[in-house]
Amino acid sequence: MTFTSVRYKTYREYLASDLGPDGNFRLLSNGEVLELPPEDEENYFIADEFAEKLKRLIGNRRLVKSSSTELEVHPVGDGCVNRVPDLIVLQLEHLQLMAELKKNVILLGMPPPLFVAEIVSPGSARSTNRRRDYEWKRQQYEWWQIPEYWIIDRHRKQVVVFTLVNDVYQEQQYYKSDIVKSSIFPALQLSTSQLLSGNVI
Repeated sequence: MTFTSVRYKTYREYLASDLGPDGNFRLLSNGEVLELPPEDEENYFIADEFAEKLKRLIGNRRLVKSSSTELEVHPVGDGCVNRVPDLIVLQLEHLQLMAELKKNVILLGMPPPLFVAEIVSPGSARSTNRRRDYEWKRQQYEWWQIPEYWIIDRHRKQVVVFTLVNDVYQEQQYYKSDIVKSSIFPALQLSTSQLLSGNVI
C-alpha cells in the first residue's frame, strides 16, 4: 500500500479528481489517499461468478456490480471514507443517480444497496484484511442499513451472513455443505463449498 502526495478536503473533491472512483484508491478521513495493491485473482473470480449468478436470478444485469461501484461510508477502523465492495446489488434508483453524477458511486444520503458481499483476502485473525471485512465494513454497512452482507472467507472455509433485523446485523456462519440462504433473494440458495470455489452457476 502506498500513499499519494495529494490531500483532499472532502469526499466530493476527491470524486472530482482523476483518482476517484475509477482506481484502486481509498480516501482517508484525514484527506490522504491510499493506493491499494491489486486484489487476489481468485477473489476476482469468485466475485465475478457470484455476480453472474445474481444477474441471472434477478433478471436485471445492470443492478449487479462486481468490484466497480464505490460506496461512501463513515470512517471507522482504518479511517477509509470509501469502499468498493467485491459484489453489490443496487436499487433501480441508484442507476439514475449514478447517471446524473457520471460516476459509479453511491453517496451518503442515497438509498442503501440491497446486498453486499466481500471475499476476504489472506491474513491472520487480527490482520487488517480480516478486521476490514469482519469489523469495519460490518459497522459501515450496518450504518448504511444494507439488508444483507455476506463474507466469503475461503481461507477459513466459511461464509458469514449478516442479516439486518431491527436495524442491527444478526450473524449466521456456514461451513462445508451447509446451504447458504438469502432473505432478500429467497431463490438464492448455494452451498458453502460452491461459494468458496466460485462454482455457483
